[in-house]
Amino acid sequence: MPVYQFICTDCGRFEAAYSMADVPDAATCACGASARRGVSSPALASGGAAIGLIDRTRATADAPAVVDRVPNASRTAPRPANPLHAKLPRP
Repeated sequence: MPVYQFICTDCGRFEAAYSMADVPDAATCACGASARRGVSSPALASGGAAIGLIDRTRATADAPAVVDRVPNASRTAPRPANPLHAKLPRP
């Protein structure tokens, strides 16, 4: 449900939620005075997680992150302490 902004001459600005079909041109403020509907910018989402991933990928295309050591790609699996495990099939 969208949130609309109303402007009261006594209290100032306040927000109220109405459906798009039922939004009035004026609303009653907490002080009891009539407040006219104001014009404000919509709160649009900038995208989801996929858009954020694309933006982060694009940001690092020209200047990739610097690493301080070579990644260990050939890491060996630890040997089990039980000698009977050596006879089991390996994946």
